[in-house]
Amino acid sequence: MRANRNLYILYIILLTVSCLSCTDSTGNVRGTVEPFYGKPYVQTLLVFGLSKPGGGTVTEEEWISFVDTYVTPKFKEGLTIVDSGGQWMMESGEVIKEDSKILILLYDNESSAGIDDTIEQIKETYKKLFNQEAVLRITSAAGVSF
Repeated sequence: MRANRNLYILYIILLTVSCLSCTDSTGNVRGTVEPFYGKPYVQTLLVFGLSKPGGGTVTEEEWISFVDTYVTPKFKEGLTIVDSGGQWMMESGEVIKEDSKILILLYDNESSAGIDDTIEQIKETYKKLFNQEAVLRITSAAGVSF
């Protein structure tokens, strides 16, 4: 079951990365992009590593508190969280394998300028709270239907 979920997550990430040519250097979608299906939206994936430097991990309670305090108030319309795993090369050169959380955010292209700063604030807050080197951000165009 975990292998299927990881394959699904990999598929989402590869699909998203293939759309990166639709964004400028700040992550904002360039021009008008016609989606294959649905209404044009912007999709941002944030990947949060859960390993803490010096040992330990961000607990489920800490994660929920972070999302409830810093993410949900900014994205009241909804969001998706996926449990995942991966690896990261630390600044020291050490490669660590760790569990992570993928936060999927969808928002209207017209409102993406203000949201860009909000997403960067969420990343910086997580890094400070849990002493993280980085939070991965992938932003791309998406066609959405509800």
